[in-house]
Amino acid sequence: MILEEFLITSFQDTKGKERVKRLHAVLLDELLNTNPRFAEYNWMFEQRLENDAFGGTFDLDMVGYDNEGNIKVVILDKAYQSSVNKNIKNYANTTIGESARLYYSPECTQIESILFITVMPRVAPMFTKAGKVKGFDDVVKSKNRTKIDDVLEAQYQGVVKTIDLYYDIEDVKNKSTQSEYMVITPNNITPMPVF
Repeated sequence: MILEEFLITSFQDTKGKERVKRLHAVLLDELLNTNPRFAEYNWMFEQRLENDAFGGTFDLDMVGYDNEGNIKVVILDKAYQSSVNKNIKNYANTTIGESARLYYSPECTQIESILFITVMPRVAPMFTKAGKVKGFDDVVKSKNRTKIDDVLEAQYQGVVKTIDLYYDIEDVKNKSTQSEYMVITPNNITPMPVF
């Protein structure tokens, strides 16, 4: 499955386990296709870090292990569909905190990359509790008001990266109910960067 196929039904069952598994698989495929150096690792989904830097556990979306079982790459992924703007500062704070939990964990002493991969529409609908469209978020504008890449670079010297993959929803502003977004046509998907 490619990212475009995932996005077609991405508004369905947004917290469901099957959707999450499909997101992991699609993003790992995208990453390995553009950055084949990561193919040398043994990839596992939904792993638990038993000792994060804060003294607790941490559930990880994807982990790339070397042949000795050392954690080399951690990927934390999300696919937001709506109400992105109201949570944008929280997403930034979470990214900074989760970076520290991983980077300074005694289980991550050989980590090479911590990747936060987020998939989101450039314009996202906002819904009422009744499922009516109440407006639209300009997600790119919000993300540009909350830039954390320079902070992450200063703190982690390139180990931690945020990767934002944007897409357009065809006729996004011509729909009036949440149910009309259950099947969408995604366009202009940002390609996975090479790094």
